[in-house]
Amino acid sequence: MHQIDLKAEVARLRQLGSDFQDAHSTARSLTLSPGTDALRQLVPQITAVNGLAGQAMERLAALDGSQYTAVPGSRPALELLASVVYSASIASCDLSAALEANPLEGAAFPGPPADDDAVRAARHKEAAPVMAGHLADAIHQLDLAYTGCYYLASGITRDMEQHAERSQTVATPKITDSQAAVLARLSTGGGALYQSLRRGSQSASDNVGASINLATLNALIKRGLVTVDATTPQLVGQRLEATAEGRRALAQHKPAKVSARAPSAVPLAAQQPAGHRR
Repeated sequence: MHQIDLKAEVARLRQLGSDFQDAHSTARSLTLSPGTDALRQLVPQITAVNGLAGQAMERLAALDGSQYTAVPGSRPALELLASVVYSASIASCDLSAALEANPLEGAAFPGPPADDDAVRAARHKEAAPVMAGHLADAIHQLDLAYTGCYYLASGITRDMEQHAERSQTVATPKITDSQAAVLARLSTGGGALYQSLRRGSQSASDNVGASINLATLNALIKRGLVTVDATTPQLVGQRLEATAEGRRALAQHKPAKVSARAPSAVPLAAQQPAGHRR
């Protein structure tokens, strides 16, 4: 679990929402007349929306695995941010589809002579409604993206305030260093609980296959700090995840201080120089 500045992250989400709203307004103002003019309008818009999708992914990567994941309600918020990434990407695809449908000027393959003006007019007439449809879809997705960013910024602020108030009245569960280590591993990717078919014994591991001490795990499960997905059999592997309470305990955990060992006392006889016996 890494620590981030959540206030700064909220500010970035608000700015991202504002940028998506600007992109939405720009898309609504586009008048796509088939041909070179539409190409010149679409290219910068596609480039801008792709950049915003990348920023949304950066915000998702920053929040995922941070101390915010210990806050109740953080999972739906992260899922909403993932949907913002999706909406931005689909908006870019819709704009690109309009670009693909746009008839560009150029020479045809050699063949029988044709009425170029008539062919051009027919192509433009066919492309215009298709391009308009793709543009409308992109506008809708950009609307979802900027609305989601604003909602996220407000929701994260509200979640943090409520979490702070709740933390003042609810004592944070105390955990040992070994329990904190297990919670940290399960918080970053989960794990699985297995039962051997032959021996009938249990074993547990994290998402990279490293084993987990069963006694420590059972203590965390008993206290509600780790949850087990009992809908799947242990022979297949039951999903292990740190609960919100477990993440909160991990966020508040302070490792035990290891006191420096005092140097062992040297026997008095060993401190005296050896001499001749009389």
